[in-house]
Amino acid sequence: MTVPVYVAEAAPSAIRGRLVTLNQLFITIGILVSSLVAGGFSSMKETGWRYMLGLAAVPGIIQFIGFLYLPESPRWLVTKGREERAREVLRRIRAKDDVEEELEEIRNAVAESQEQSGFVLGRVLRTAHFSTQEAACLFTLSFQWFESSSSTANYRLISYYSGTILKMAGFPAKQAIWLVTIPFSINFLFTIMGVVLVERLGRKRLLMASFVGVTIALIVLAVGFQLSDEFSPAIDRNITEVYSNGTMVTDDCVAKQFSTCEECITEKHCGFCYSGSGDSNGGSCLRADEAGDKEDEQAVYGRCDSTNLGKLDTKWAHGYCPTDYTWMAVLGLTLFVMAFAPGLGPMPWTINSEIYPLWARGTGNAIATGCNWICNLVVSLFFLTLTETITKYGAFWLFCGICTLGLLFTAIFVPETKNKSLEEMEDLFRGMASNTVGADNKGYDKEINISELSNSEKKDDTKF
Repeated sequence: MTVPVYVAEAAPSAIRGRLVTLNQLFITIGILVSSLVAGGFSSMKETGWRYMLGLAAVPGIIQFIGFLYLPESPRWLVTKGREERAREVLRRIRAKDDVEEELEEIRNAVAESQEQSGFVLGRVLRTAHFSTQEAACLFTLSFQWFESSSSTANYRLISYYSGTILKMAGFPAKQAIWLVTIPFSINFLFTIMGVVLVERLGRKRLLMASFVGVTIALIVLAVGFQLSDEFSPAIDRNITEVYSNGTMVTDDCVAKQFSTCEECITEKHCGFCYSGSGDSNGGSCLRADEAGDKEDEQAVYGRCDSTNLGKLDTKWAHGYCPTDYTWMAVLGLTLFVMAFAPGLGPMPWTINSEIYPLWARGTGNAIATGCNWICNLVVSLFFLTLTETITKYGAFWLFCGICTLGLLFTAIFVPETKNKSLEEMEDLFRGMASNTVGADNKGYDKEINISELSNSEKKDDTKF
């Protein structure tokens, strides 16, 4: 939350969006590096997680040392009455001596903000411009951030569960761990595109294009999972699975008589044992070997146990089904990240660091960040439950609908903030409100003008 606000307050308006987006770019670098580290330690099941957590402290320490050399933002310094120090900082970060005009703008904004008193949310409701919808714009954009947070939460979902999604799509667990580096690499590369385009196309265009791309990607994922479910390999009832002593298997994975692989893997302790591709030959539903975390490797008994798996031409699938549509999951994840990275990744942070007046900036960004992480928490906690309740493809259709609402909201309510100084933002919202009021009164104004013109003509006729 603090970094985008600090960058926005310190950066010139011409490159402010680009600098705030750079913050997101370095986050994507961290995500990519962390996925490589996770893949490297994935084989160390007992101690790997300790190394992952320990290495995360290294960039944190470097960042802490770097923060010690950063000056406070000029706007904060003026707020605290340290104008001389603010002038020095402005000269330093602008690389010029004449900063009096910008300092005067900051001074005026601070003076106006200090006229407000009381709790910030109460100030918004009491603001003199509430009748011109300025306060409504502030809360509307906070709600827009909530909608964007929903898409951001979708990205958190992709980040946290990309390996699980690829596994559900039909990739073995060991491949899925390394395949997640593909979307993370694309995320890094396409965030660079956002840095380049933010000051050229503007925030709103990037957001809308990003929403469209993300929606298409979620459709691809939903259709892929729906096709995988529709054409799931069948359970072959003619195959008889036996225990090591030769007696026929009769446990619940077999006794429930599932008809397809998808039905089988809904039971977390069951997996699918098959030969060949699984499509034509069918397979069996067997209990996974949960002893020693080997459920992804083998069954407890039957053709896919530790003894027969190496001898027979059989394969084991736990938590996923073999399918011809695995490519759609990779394509969907790739398209999602390509669309998300330049727009929905950095733009909500950029806009929220710009739109609030000085007296509401901290609280506004706190509310926006809270919405982001609440959505993140909800999706992270309930994604797997959601896939079990409304199916895998149903979950992605739901996310697709949320993103469509976000696109409509952005198109209608979000203004363009490119090349606007932070002190001009409040005037921007006043202008939006006055334009709305003007639009509502155009017919009335026209009637008055016609009426006045008619009366004037009558008076002129009377004179003659």
